[in-house]
Formats: sequence, C-alpha cells, structure tokens
Amino acid sequence: MRAERARTLARIGGRAAGLLVAAALAVAVLGAAALVPWPEHRVTPPSLVVQPAESRQQRVCPGPLLTLADDAAAATTASSIGGADATLGAEPDDAEIAETPLDAPGNPQADRDGTPVVIEVEPGTVDAGMIAGAQSQSADTETIAGFAATACTEATAESWLVAGATTLGRTSLVMLANPTDVAATVDVRVTGETGAVEAGSALGIIVPGGSQRVVSLAGLAPNLASPIVHVTSTGGTIAAALEQSAVDGLAPAGVELTGPAAMPASTQIIPGFVVAESGGIDPADDHAEGDAFPAVRLLATGDEPVDVTIGLVPEAGSTSGSTIEATLQPGRATDVPLGVLDAGAYTVRIEADGPVLAAARASVTAPGDAQQPGSADAAAAGDFAWTVSTSPLLEDAVVAVPDGPSPVLHLANEGEDEAEVQVTIDGETRAVAIDAGSAASVEVDAGSMVTLAGVSGVHASVSFGDEGELASFGVQPPGPLDAPIRVFPR
Repeated sequence: MRAERARTLARIGGRAAGLLVAAALAVAVLGAAALVPWPEHRVTPPSLVVQPAESRQQRVCPGPLLTLADDAAAATTASSIGGADATLGAEPDDAEIAETPLDAPGNPQADRDGTPVVIEVEPGTVDAGMIAGAQSQSADTETIAGFAATACTEATAESWLVAGATTLGRTSLVMLANPTDVAATVDVRVTGETGAVEAGSALGIIVPGGSQRVVSLAGLAPNLASPIVHVTSTGGTIAAALEQSAVDGLAPAGVELTGPAAMPASTQIIPGFVVAESGGIDPADDHAEGDAFPAVRLLATGDEPVDVTIGLVPEAGSTSGSTIEATLQPGRATDVPLGVLDAGAYTVRIEADGPVLAAARASVTAPGDAQQPGSADAAAAGDFAWTVSTSPLLEDAVVAVPDGPSPVLHLANEGEDEAEVQVTIDGETRAVAIDAGSAASVEVDAGSMVTLAGVSGVHASVSFGDEGELASFGVQPPGPLDAPIRVFPR
C-alpha cells in the first residue's frame, strides 16, 4: 500500500511539474511575442480618384451702383447711376473670355448703364481658378458719392454677406444674380445685433435664369446697425453682393460693394485691412454709435456663446500689434471697435472656440471741410470700405485689378513656413518672400492682371485709397466643383 501510494504521489507530482513547465514555456513565448514584431496585414478599401468633367469656369460681375427711387410711388425701384468699369483676364492670357450680360428687369436705366455680366471660359482652356474679373465705379450724386470696387465672384448655393446697415442715413441693397439657365429659389436670412430677423417675404424669392434681382435690406430688416445676410438657393446658383451707401446730414458719406466673406470657421483672416486715418474708439466702449471708426463685425453661427481673440498686426511689421478679447452671443451680430489705430494696413486674425463670420470696416473723411453738410463740396463727404475675411489660396492664382486710386495687393502668409511668392504683372516677375505669420504688400497697376505663384495657404486682398476715397475686396480661391474626389465603392 505504501509503495502504491508513493507511485500515485509521484504521478501527481510529475503532472504538476509538467504543468509548471508548460506555464513557463507559455510565459516565455508571450514575452518573445512582445519583443519580436508580428507581421502586419492591413486591408485598404478599394477606391478610385475621379476627376469630374470640366465645366465652363464662370464669374459674375454685379454691375453698376444702384440707388432707390425718390418717388414714393416707385420707392422700391433701384436705378443705376452710371456704368461700372471692369477688368477681365485669365492665365494663359490668350484664353478667350466670353462675356454675357444678364437681364436686370428692375433697373429702368439698364440700357444706358449696363447690367451684371457673366464671364466664362471653355472647359480645359485654363486651370481651376485662373480666370478673374473685378469692377469699380466712382459716384458723385446728391445721394451717393464715393468709390466702390469688388471682385467678380462664382455663383454658389450658399454665401454670407458681412456688411451693410439700415439705420438712419444708411441704405443697403442685396444683389442676387443668377447666371444659370435654371430659375433659382432664394432665401435671404438676416441676422442683426438683436438676433435673427423674421421676414417671410425674404424666403422663396424667385430669380429667373440669366437675370438679377435686387432686394432692399431695409424692407426686410429696418433700423439694423450690424446686419449679416445669409443667402441660400435651390435650383440655379446665385452670385450675391451687397451695396451699402451712407448719407450724413445732407451730404453723401460713401459707398461700397461687398462680396461674400469666408464661410464660418473658428479661425478667420482679414488681409490688408486699411486704416486710412489715425483714430478710433476703445474696444471697451459698449455704447459706440455710428460707423466712423475702425471695427470688426462678427457673428457666432453656432448655438453656444463663443470667446474670440482679435489680433491686429501691422502689415509693415514695425510693431507687434494688439489683441482684443470678446465674447459673442450666439446668433447676434456684433461690431467690435478695434481701438485707436495708427494709419496703415493691418492683418486681422480672429481665433474663436466656435465657428464665426468676420469682416472689418474703416472710413476716411474728405479733404478740407468738404464733409460739412451744406458746403459747396458736400457731394464728397468721405468714404468707407469693408474688408472681408478670405479663404487661403491654392498654389497659383490670378487677380484682376480694376481702375481706381493707388491699388495695392496685400498678401498674408498664415502657413508654418516662409512663402516664396512670384508676382507677375504685365510680363514682369518679382519675388516676394513672406515669413510665416507675416504679410507683405505690392503696389499694382490699375486696370492690370496679376498672376501669383507659390501662394498656397496665403490670404489676399486688393485695396484702393486716396483723399476721400476708400475701397477693398478679398481675393477668394476657386470653389471645389472642379477638384478631384476619391470614391469608395460599396
């Protein structure tokens, strides 16, 4: 019995020892697996990069400046006050550009002064974005005086106009141009300093194909100091612009045509914001009234309050600039004074913790005492300009510079590396080096075409300025319609 019990214990001990050895081997194998790289096997889903068939690249110039009729019987009629001068071009410069005028049935002076114009090139003629147009016009009437300039823009299904006012002496007109062959159903939604404006008549506006329709902003949202206009369309696409004119007392006090700003984003860049005269109002002044001071208009488009940081950096780089902190309430447009500024050009950078819209406003008075109402030269009482936020450019771009006083091209490099920009004007090329986070300006010729290379990630605008005249427009990149897309089949 003792011998059998010993053999049983021996068998049990042997099995236990075997288990211990097996466990040790397992630990060793796992340790080795942790040290030795396993073979990788990744499955990449099948995909295909598709280049959409090229379409005719197209831009729309908004046409001449308009004024509302003085006759009460035709108070909603917007009549032109002269013709606009346009500069058109493409790269290569021998590309043929077709020009097609749109109908302007609401303008009784259209036959005399012209209408909006569609410019386009045939598919494959130029690379994406390498067609451009811009227009300008000087006004000198009893109700409108000043200088306005704007770029010809792409027609889209959605755009934001960050400009205008409908307070006493301020008139704002929304221009809706439909360059397509299909009627567009347009909704115009207005947001002001008190929130969204309920205006049922602004929804479902029909703009026939090949025509322009003009809507008075005061008819939709009267007595707004800080309106922002959201334009959406179904059917045909719309090229939207906003004309603002001002009268102080008896004297006209400027006019401007403003195109769409960059879409809502947490970072917005306003390049080439020109302050023509030193001065301004403290940003802490919550009761700043009027529009004769530098300010940035902001709107938080989300549902929550947004904290923003507004940075102003002189383009010349002589000083480090200044910073302003603000909190935006959702759905309420706000004009934030930019403080007391020295005359010059600035890059305005807005950083926010939510999506925002942005554009900056500046003004200039007329020389001498022409700004005094009732004076002999009261028709020239100064001017103002809106400089909109822009989206970064692609690697190459072409810019049209219309006629106007002292045009300047502004370039702001928001990339992480130095930008080596090649600027070509009338066949002559010059290199412009822009450090990361810096800006530069180039004097350009009125009526010229400017070709840019090496501007990926750069923001750009064009400004004009002289005694009593001021204007600006942003240079936006082309839309994504002709960009290649990657398709993942199911």
